[in-house]
Amino acid sequence: MATFFQNAAQSDMFEITTGNMAKVKGSTAEVRDFGTMLVTDHTMTSQQIMTMAAERNITLSTTAPADKMAIINRLTGESGLTFDKDFAAVQVLAHQEAIALYEAADREIMDTEVQTFIDATLPKLRTHLQRAQTLKTAVDKM
Repeated sequence: MATFFQNAAQSDMFEITTGNMAKVKGSTAEVRDFGTMLVTDHTMTSQQIMTMAAERNITLSTTAPADKMAIINRLTGESGLTFDKDFAAVQVLAHQEAIALYEAADREIMDTEVQTFIDATLPKLRTHLQRAQTLKTAVDKM
């Protein structure tokens, strides 16, 4: 269970960071709006994860893993349509990873409160993935 919380917290941290970047750096309204949605939704789940982890004496990392930091650093150096395209592609992959993480935890974790959280979060992650895929298709045509 600790691994799930740690990975889910890092996933949220990544989404909040890149979502905030999109709100500022996005060259299209769609990218900026998606960034806003990511920040709102992942801030909410992040708070729930921190609370549940604390209740279970699980320590969460406050830094993103090296692979995610490399992506954040790359996005930081981009602007305009280059940023939009990279951001959209990154979001597709990140949400595929998050869904896989949550689906695996859904099968393995028996804690009722955590199960309820997973069941409430998975549909949002799937919605984010669909939005990211639609966004990627749109910006790739520009």
